[in-house]
Amino acid sequence: MHSLPGREAHFVLEMLAYFVGARLYWAQARRQPRPAAWIDRMALVAGAVFGAALGSKLLHVFEHLPFLLAQGTPELWLGGKSVLGGFIGGTLGVEIAKRLTGWRTPTGDAWVPALAAGLMIGRVGCQLSGLWDQTFGIPTTLPWGWDYGDGIARHPTAAYEILLLAGLYLGLRGRFTATPGARFAAFLAGYCVIRLGLECLKPPFGPAPADTLPVALYAGLTAIQWAALSGLAGYVLMFVHRLRGNPAPAPA
Repeated sequence: MHSLPGREAHFVLEMLAYFVGARLYWAQARRQPRPAAWIDRMALVAGAVFGAALGSKLLHVFEHLPFLLAQGTPELWLGGKSVLGGFIGGTLGVEIAKRLTGWRTPTGDAWVPALAAGLMIGRVGCQLSGLWDQTFGIPTTLPWGWDYGDGIARHPTAAYEILLLAGLYLGLRGRFTATPGARFAAFLAGYCVIRLGLECLKPPFGPAPADTLPVALYAGLTAIQWAALSGLAGYVLMFVHRLRGNPAPAPA
């Protein structure tokens, strides 16, 4: 298979992902309780936005830190982002904002359809964009290997992620409805598992084109894999906490 290279396709699909995700979120959020005071609502939004932006950027930097320290230009330091870092940072930002405002009710479940749809649409853009966004896999001889533009068949890791996300979302659909916040925690715990595994099919666990940013290893794992492990632990703890704090009613 061959990609349809182009940053334009990536940009258009990324914007579509934001639009669809936002529409799905607001449709779900209307059904959930939220702080009455506008300043508290703004605090939650600010926590999510600032946390996501910071987490996304920091994880990208740590992914390539040795190279950036040695040869990084301002453009390389400022460019790039990590979806996983954004999720973890956004979650921490919201939880901090909740502590500051005294808001106790879980608010994450409304994000699940939005995150699932936005991720899948965005990953279509990654799959079609070629090598420049560095979501390509390592070389493979499998019949569905994807040519990202360098003439080498590689694992279509973005396509794998789309399929795994669809399975994760469908597996959680209709579950934990009586335990607010549990489905959000379960979804992101599952996403951490997905990313932990898929990163094994990407550089530096195989050859990469010479003109792409080198990915660093820390004790045998990438920064994204360490973040996935940390996120998995945190979201599992959140899931257990939600179940304990909001037990499902006994069957009649």
